[in-house]
Amino acid sequence: MKINIWKLLLAALVVPAAMGACTDERNNFMVDDSVSFVDSDGTWAENKGYVSTPVYNEKYEFPVVKNGKGLSGTTVRIEASESALDAFNEANGTNYELLPSNCYQFTATELRFSEKEVRKFAGLTWKMSDVTALDAYTDYVIPIQLTSSSNDVPVSEDRGLMLLHLEIAKVSMELSTDEATTVKNGTFIYNGNVKLSTTVPTMDVEVKYAVDTDASLVDAYNKANGTSYLAAPAGFASTVAASSVIAAGESSAAFGCQLNPDKLLENVDKLDAGVLIPVRISAVSDGTVITKGGDVVYIPVVNKEFRGTDAEPWAILEGEEICYANDPGRDPNAAWINGYVTSNLFNGASTGGDSWIPWWVTPNTYPITIVADMGAAHLVSYFKIEDTTDSQGAYLDYEIYLAEEYNGDKTEWTLVASGMRDWDGIYTPPGTVGVTKVYDYPVQKMAAGRYLKFVIVKPEYAQTGDYLYGRGKLADVQGLGF
Repeated sequence: MKINIWKLLLAALVVPAAMGACTDERNNFMVDDSVSFVDSDGTWAENKGYVSTPVYNEKYEFPVVKNGKGLSGTTVRIEASESALDAFNEANGTNYELLPSNCYQFTATELRFSEKEVRKFAGLTWKMSDVTALDAYTDYVIPIQLTSSSNDVPVSEDRGLMLLHLEIAKVSMELSTDEATTVKNGTFIYNGNVKLSTTVPTMDVEVKYAVDTDASLVDAYNKANGTSYLAAPAGFASTVAASSVIAAGESSAAFGCQLNPDKLLENVDKLDAGVLIPVRISAVSDGTVITKGGDVVYIPVVNKEFRGTDAEPWAILEGEEICYANDPGRDPNAAWINGYVTSNLFNGASTGGDSWIPWWVTPNTYPITIVADMGAAHLVSYFKIEDTTDSQGAYLDYEIYLAEEYNGDKTEWTLVASGMRDWDGIYTPPGTVGVTKVYDYPVQKMAAGRYLKFVIVKPEYAQTGDYLYGRGKLADVQGLGF
């Protein structure tokens, strides 16, 4: 019994000793307390604390966090430090400018953290009139630096300085790429957009613009791009409206530049070289600025050929039956006749086998009318009438109409060209049979449209021999314009 009592006493002495030898290791793998800005997207190190924010919200809020074991509290001071900015510029080879203090105000300059608190918010409000009065192209920043009142809670070396850049919306212009042109009420319109570099959620932005007639703009463009455009004559073009409004929260709005058909006709000789139309931004809403180099968009207006192709001829809407292939009196067994179809008039090909021939056996009735869909709207300055020397002169007298929309016999057609085309008076001299001849057929009225009505008014020769029944041949009809 005595032995057991001594054993118990010994155990009672050993246990406290053993307990006194244990250490608290719970904090061994936790970092010491520190305060810092938050790296919300993982780019803080890459951007070296440079953060950009639009100025259009009433205020900008940012978090400050206390990381670590949570054993100490501190008071964090927030201030704009010019000396910290100078040191940053020197260390990084940057040239950030200090945003004047009259442009903003801190919502809090001190944040008090208890031992257990880990996140608090501070912020800034803007004085917009002072901000927008500054040069929008100077890289102003607010160098926001953190300091801690407690040595036990230091500021993070990597995230203790934030360079806050105020982003002002910059307005620019560009031509549209997806829908370059439209036609409205007979007027040809180039479409474009006015754009914002950043959205403005608090207000609509009005952008004013106009055609700029300063010839030096065209000269400078030609020099920079190796071109030789002519300046647009007065009245040649104008904007559809004087301004466009970019709605709050949106990034762009449309604008249009329209051509004056009468001035086009007066200056049609200039279109082969090309005319350049500068459209310039003149003013924007307060609180936004005009982008340097983006204040002008240049619209070239140059005559270009447009035609159908062999693979995709202009679609025939009326008159498809008026061709040798569909002649009611043709030889049904002559397969070669099948190649003489109405679409040959609009397939861009001019060889003899790609020509159009009307009814050959059945008498033709004049005028002959053919309607085609060109596939897109065009404003035409000339038509090109092509035929070959074995058929030239068969048809010389035409009427050509354009329309924006096709509604059958209710279509509203505009007569753009009429009368006799020129020809050189040569029929089939030796060695020239089948040679393609091209004739200009100028318009008398400028108009735009997608749909073409081509009318052969009459045949040119007495209806005898090869010209019996109003026979003839014509190779192709093409356009010149844009």
